[in-house]
Amino acid sequence: MHPRALRHLFIPSTSLPWLAALLAGVLALPLSAAPAYVTIGTGALNGVYYPTGGAICRLLNEDNSQNRLHCTVQSTAGSLANLVALAKGDIQLALIQSDVLYHAAHGSGPFAGQAPNDQLRSLFRLHQESLTLLASATSNITTLADIEGKRVDLGSLDSGDRAASQALLDAMGWQESSFAVPPVASPGNRLEGLCNGSLDAAFLVAGHPNQGIGDLTGRCKARLIPIEGEQIDKLLKQHPYYQRSRIGANLYPGQTGGVNTFAVTAELVALASLPEETVRTVRDVLTNNLKQFTRLHPALTTLTLESMQADDIIPPHPGMQDAQPSLLPESLSPSEAVATSGTQPTAVDESAGETGAPSPEGAPATQSEHAPGATLPTTSGAQATEPTASPVLEGAAVEQGGKLTGTAAPSPSALTSGEQPAKATPPAAPAPSSAAPTGDIAPAQ
Repeated sequence: MHPRALRHLFIPSTSLPWLAALLAGVLALPLSAAPAYVTIGTGALNGVYYPTGGAICRLLNEDNSQNRLHCTVQSTAGSLANLVALAKGDIQLALIQSDVLYHAAHGSGPFAGQAPNDQLRSLFRLHQESLTLLASATSNITTLADIEGKRVDLGSLDSGDRAASQALLDAMGWQESSFAVPPVASPGNRLEGLCNGSLDAAFLVAGHPNQGIGDLTGRCKARLIPIEGEQIDKLLKQHPYYQRSRIGANLYPGQTGGVNTFAVTAELVALASLPEETVRTVRDVLTNNLKQFTRLHPALTTLTLESMQADDIIPPHPGMQDAQPSLLPESLSPSEAVATSGTQPTAVDESAGETGAPSPEGAPATQSEHAPGATLPTTSGAQATEPTASPVLEGAAVEQGGKLTGTAAPSPSALTSGEQPAKATPPAAPAPSSAAPTGDIAPAQ
């Protein structure tokens, strides 16, 4: 090498102590100093999974100067789509319908023939969502047994709707051939047949009150049909991921009585490979701000630390294992106290729904402003219902319904306003699977 070139490689000896100190300081920085990013896979934009994910992100981002964790929300086609995205690493957290989660972990149901997924880990159990049976105004359906032989939409193949309705069919001893073939629905609009007379009944997994159902019951005079009986009792005994529930009275036009059914729960899950520190941060932020979290959407109002303890469908994530911090008192700003009054529900009064008295869980939902043909959200992320403060005992009904009028829940954009703080710009999140709600016919749910 030419001597002149060697001059550029020469470092004065007087600079060595300074350079060594600089390198030592850089190497000594903790790995956790770099901000981490998580994306939560949710559901349709007009569902409850999406604002629930937004509520989680809002709390995480409000405190990201301390926890160094930045959160974004991704709208998806629902539970099955979230499982696929989770496996690919496109998202780090996911909301999954409890029965779909069970089948994924056991290689059954929609996952029959596949190896059980042993990498799924639970964080929290959140709200309930009920299997809901809607009948058209022109049908003579008044009980569950009346749907046999009718034109019934069971939900899209490989969807959360279909997983729950198929369990019902099995319990009743029915096959798809037990029903007349329903018409082919246009994409994203499978329930409009309840309005145009081409469909007699349809199943969907949703929470209550629900603006999409409010549209169908108001604009089209669709009716909620109870899902109850001896076969349902046996179903609940056989499958612990289902719970008995009750849709509160007077939530929809013409619905003066409570409606019995059964429900799944929304589970917040991750892969076992997600760093424990990240999971611990999510856990601490949610538990320390639980009161604020439960006021960010009506579906979350009755959550407690006890009710949020995930069951044994899948193992808990190691980051959830150590002792949880106690719930800290908080004072909420007026902007944070949204959606609900914050009061805890009273015990379910089975007779109230029959007398037409307002449900203690919610107020009547007004007719949706959706245009004719408005669709309901995608199944697993679609809507949510409310678990009781204590674990649900077998045979105990959980009445559902939260306020959507008056002090209504904020829009998804309001809930997720804290997703991407101005002081730090997260890397581009994977594009949502749909720019607009996909409806509940999306095949990957």
